[in-house]
Amino acid sequence: MIRFEEMTLGEIEEIELMTGKSIEDVLSEGQPKGRALRVLYYILKRRDDAKFKFEDTEKLSQKEAVAFLTGNDPKVS
Repeated sequence: MIRFEEMTLGEIEEIELMTGKSIEDVLSEGQPKGRALRVLYYILKRRDDAKFKFEDTEKLSQKEAVAFLTGNDPKVS
């Protein structure tokens, strides 16, 4: 689940650099979501798997990414 208040400043900076948007704008209404979902998934997944690469996010479905980011992923206990 995305808990922005628990993200490190380094993670927030990386999200902003990778998306080209402020953290407030990353998931704002009307903004493109594909890159933002990939970046958020990558940053959070990397916490558990240091070898996970950004390129690996290309293979995910939107459903998988949203489930992971919202804490509804059945693969995560």
